[in-house]
Amino acid sequence: MNGHEVPPRVHRLIFVGIVVYFGLFALGMLTESPLAIFAAEVVFGMIAVGLGAMLYQQSGGDVSVELGAAVCLVVGGLVQFGFLATGSAALSQLSSLAVFAGIGLYIYAVYVA
Repeated sequence: MNGHEVPPRVHRLIFVGIVVYFGLFALGMLTESPLAIFAAEVVFGMIAVGLGAMLYQQSGGDVSVELGAAVCLVVGGLVQFGFLATGSAALSQLSSLAVFAGIGLYIYAVYVA
């Protein structure tokens, strides 16, 4: 494994986080539980930061589309925590946009570049 590869356990942890996020989100929607929805929002931020950190490590810090995706995901995750602290709808929208941009850049990096 070179310095830019991510250990398999990190990939598994992110996968589990995504499953937990969707589970909490579904539970929150079905039961109208604010606590489950809040927990899903926290997990969303953690996943975004985790994916961003993983992509940053894979990019090696070199300027690339992958690095752009990493930055967008980390910023989106951090803004998500700002939304959770303040309840600001603007921060919620900004978080979603940053995460979607990060995912879009990652898809571009994987399938086009």
